[in-house]
Amino acid sequence: MSQSKTEKIGKYVRGVGYLSIRQKITPQRRKKNHLGVFETIGGSIEINLFHGKHKIGGPYNSHTEAELKGIELLGKKFKYTKPKK
Repeated sequence: MSQSKTEKIGKYVRGVGYLSIRQKITPQRRKKNHLGVFETIGGSIEINLFHGKHKIGGPYNSHTEAELKGIELLGKKFKYTKPKK
């Protein structure tokens, strides 16, 4: 079964004009190593800027940083264009 949109690019946080800020959270997990001891592998948070399903920028450290970059791109009237083959 294929992944949903939130699994692929992350959950919707907020919109900046026609751009959207999405964050993908990877939780901590425990893994058993070759000695039989459990290790904790740290999780991560990835914040990106999207136009539809296309990634425009990121990863960013905070939502405000992503929002400022989105406002800057809106000022330049940025629009995602599909690359030509």
